[in-house]
Amino acid sequence: MSSIVNTDEPQEGDSVKKNTSKAKNGSVKPNDAKTGDISPVRAGQQHTVAIEKLTHGGAGLAHIEGLPIFIAGTIPGQKVEITITKNKGSYAEAKVRQVLSKSIDEIMPKCSHCHDCGGCVWQNLPYNKQIAYKEEIVRETLEHLTPVDEEIRSQLSGRVLKIIPSPQVFYYRNKLELSFGYANMRVEEKDGKRNYFDENPTIGFHKPGQWATVLPINECHLYDEQLPSLLSDVRAFLNSTGLPVYNPKTHQGLLRTLLVRRGVNTGEHMIAFIVKARKRELEPLFQHFMRFGGRSGLKSLMVIENLGINDKPEHPKVHTLVGDPFIKERLFDLEFEISPFSFFQTNTVGAEKLYKAIADAADLGPRDTVLDAYCGMGTIGQYLARFCEKVVGIESNPSAIEDALKSAGKNRIGNISFYKGRVEQVLDTQLKAGEKYKFSVIVVDPPRAGLHPKAREAIVAHAPKKIVYVSCNTATFARDLGFFLKEGYELRSVQPVDMFPHTAHIETVSVLQRK
Repeated sequence: MSSIVNTDEPQEGDSVKKNTSKAKNGSVKPNDAKTGDISPVRAGQQHTVAIEKLTHGGAGLAHIEGLPIFIAGTIPGQKVEITITKNKGSYAEAKVRQVLSKSIDEIMPKCSHCHDCGGCVWQNLPYNKQIAYKEEIVRETLEHLTPVDEEIRSQLSGRVLKIIPSPQVFYYRNKLELSFGYANMRVEEKDGKRNYFDENPTIGFHKPGQWATVLPINECHLYDEQLPSLLSDVRAFLNSTGLPVYNPKTHQGLLRTLLVRRGVNTGEHMIAFIVKARKRELEPLFQHFMRFGGRSGLKSLMVIENLGINDKPEHPKVHTLVGDPFIKERLFDLEFEISPFSFFQTNTVGAEKLYKAIADAADLGPRDTVLDAYCGMGTIGQYLARFCEKVVGIESNPSAIEDALKSAGKNRIGNISFYKGRVEQVLDTQLKAGEKYKFSVIVVDPPRAGLHPKAREAIVAHAPKKIVYVSCNTATFARDLGFFLKEGYELRSVQPVDMFPHTAHIETVSVLQRK
C-alpha cells in the first residue's frame, strides 16, 4: 500500500511534519523531497485529477507529475476539476471546482448540509468504507510518521487490529454547539472606517474558514431526531423577540451560542443559551427564554453570560431557569453529572466500546496501581477502578477535577484519588518517581497535541510495565511512540475505535510493554 500523508496543520506541541516526497509505488514518505526542482503546479492553476485515497485529516490525495495534491471534500474514485490554492514546494493544496465523475462507492448523503457545514466530510461514503479507510490510515500513519529506523517502522502496521465500529452511525452525539449570527454580512468603507451591514439573523454553523457568518441549518443527523423541532422553535423565538444575534466583527449583539446536551442512557436534556449580557440586562429577558422550559425530557434550561471575545466563556456565570445546572448520564453502572462545559465523551454508546478496549489493553489485576493521566472528569479511571487496587488521576482543569471528585463519591468508588495540575508538573513534584506510588500501568489520554516532552520523560521515569495510550490524533501518537520505542518499550497492539462516523477523526488504544 502507498503511504498516508498527514494533512493536519501542526498543533501546539506537535513536532510532526507532513509526509511530502514521492516514494516507490507513487506514494509519499517523510522528508525526502528533492531540492531545486521547479514545480509544474502554481496557485490559481486549474487541473483535472483522479482521487486516489483518503489521508490523515480527511482530504483526498491526487498527484500531478508526482507532486502530492491534497483536496478537501473528495473521496477515492472521483474525477474532479480543481484549483490549486497553495504550493508548499513538496506538496500542494487545492479546492474542488466541480466533480466530473462520481466514485463507484459514492452514495447520497443523508443531510442536506453535508460538505457545507464542515462536519460530515465522508457522509457520501458507505460506513463500511469509512471505517476501512480509517483503519488503513492508522496503519500507514504509524508506518511512515513514527520517528524510528525504517526497519522498525515497517513492522508497526502489523500491530494494528481490526477497527471497532461505532454502535450508532447517525444520532450518536450527546452534545452540539450552534452559533447565532448572520447569514450574510456586507462591509462598506467610508471616511476610513469599516461599516458592517448584517443580514438574515439565524442559527447554524460557521462554514470552514468563514467565522464571521453563519450557515443556517435545519437538520443535523449526528445529534438527535428532535433537533429540527428545536431549531424551528429557536427561529420563531428570534423572529418574535427581535433579540439581536452576536456579530464577531463588531462584538455587538446578545445571542452567541446555543449549547445542547443530552443523556443518551437517561433521556435527560439540557438547553443553554450563551449570551453577551450581564444579569441586570438579562433579568427582564428571562421570560422569553422560558418558552423552552416545557420541552419533553428537559431537565436543565440555562442562560450563561459570556462577556469575553472567545466563544467559550472563561468565567461563565450561569443562570438556571429550569431544573439543575447539569444533567445526568450513565456509563455502564456509573452515573455522572454533566454540566454545560464538562468534558465527556461525545459518543456515549461508543464510549462504552472505547472504555472496554482500554480495560482489555490494561489487563489489570487486583494488585495493580494505575495512573490515569489527562483524566478529565475521571470517567476512564472510575471504570478501571473495579479491576485494580488503586487509580490515581491527574487533570489540569479545576472544574473537571470537581466533577471527578463529586462523581467518584456518588458512585462510591473508594480506591481512586485525583491531583490537579499539568501532568508533567504533577509527575515531577507530588507524584515523583520512586516516592508515593509505583504505577504498574499508566493510561494516558492527551489532547490532539499529544504528550508534552517532559510528560513523556516523567512517564518513563516511573518505569511502568505497561503504557496504554489513548489517542485522538494518530500523527502525534506516532511522534510519541517513537520516543517510547527508543526508551525500551515495544508496541504490542493498536486498536482503532470509531467514535465519530462520517468524520475523519479516529481514536486509537495502544499498548506499549516494557521490554
